[in-house]
Parts: sequence; C-alpha cells; structure tokens
Amino acid sequence: MNKQTDMFDIININNKNPDISIPEGVKLKAKELWCPYCSKPVIFKKDKDLGVRKCPYCKVSERDYNVKQVNKRWL
Repeated sequence: MNKQTDMFDIININNKNPDISIPEGVKLKAKELWCPYCSKPVIFKKDKDLGVRKCPYCKVSERDYNVKQVNKRWL
C-alpha cells in the first residue's frame, strides 16, 4: 500500500542548503521571520524549557546563524 500524503508532507520543505536571502516580493507581517530551512514566513514560538523562540515546523532556533543572516537580526 502506498504512503498517504498529508498536508505536512507538502508544506514542510526542510532545505539541505538554507536560503541566503528572503525572495523578492515577500512581505513579512509583524512578528514574522523568514525561516531559511522551511522557505516560508513563520512566527517563531517560545520554547519554555529552553528559553528561546523556535520555528513551529522545523524547530530551528531564532539564534541560528542562518536565521539571523537572512532576517538581518544581529545584536
């Protein structure tokens, strides 16, 4: 029997080579960041155990180098 395709198989890309910039024409809303691993705008959710915000799809932290690089969020 073939594996059933669900919505998460389609929307979760998980790039091996993360994006290096936000694609042209993409407008981020308030509180959204571009996830370079999922290739989509997401609102990072707070992980109460670790004290950082993470992508709800791929679980990468907002402190990841590529997330900071794409969103220009260096402190």
